[in-house]
Amino acid sequence: MKQNEKSSKIVWFLLVIAVPAVFAVTVFGIVLSFLGVNVIEEANNTGKKIPIVKNVLNDEAPAVAVSQSTEKQWKAKFDEQEDYIKILSADLQKKEKEVTALKSDIALLEKQVEDAETSVKADENEQLKKLYEAMSAKDAAAVMTEMNNNEVLGILTLLQAETQAAILSKLDAKRAAELTVLMASNTL
Repeated sequence: MKQNEKSSKIVWFLLVIAVPAVFAVTVFGIVLSFLGVNVIEEANNTGKKIPIVKNVLNDEAPAVAVSQSTEKQWKAKFDEQEDYIKILSADLQKKEKEVTALKSDIALLEKQVEDAETSVKADENEQLKKLYEAMSAKDAAAVMTEMNNNEVLGILTLLQAETQAAILSKLDAKRAAELTVLMASNTL
C-alpha cells in the first residue's frame, strides 16, 4: 500500500507539476525565439554562471576552438585558391592577347601571300601577252586551236583589240563566233 501511495505521488508530481512545467518552458522558449532571442545561447551564458553546469559547458569549448581552427584552415585554402584563380585569369588574358596578335600576324601574312600571288600572276600575264603579241596572228590561231575556249578567252582578254581581231580572223568561223560571244558576256 505504501508503494502504491509512493508511486501515486510520483505520478501526481509528474502529471501536475513536471509535465506542465516542461510544456511551459517549451512554449516560453518558442515565444522567445519568435521575438528574436537566441534561447540556446542565452541558456549557455546563464549555465556558465552555475558552477556544476559550467564544467559541463566548458567541455564544449575545445570543440568550438577546433571548429574555429578548421574554419581558419578552410578560409586560408579558399584565399589560396582565389589567388591561384587570379594568377590563372591573368595568364589567360595574356594568352588571349598573344592569340589576337598571332591572328593579326596570320592575316597580314595571308595578305602578303595574296599580293605576291597577284603580282606573280600579273607578271605571268604580262609575259604571255608579250609572247602572243610577238607571234603572227596565223601562228597564234594555230596554237589556240589546241586549247579549250576558257584558256583561249583568258589569253585573248590580255591582248590589245587589234591583236584579238587578227587572231580571231585566222580561227575557224564557228570557233571565232563562240569566243566572241564569250568575250561579250564577260564584259557585260
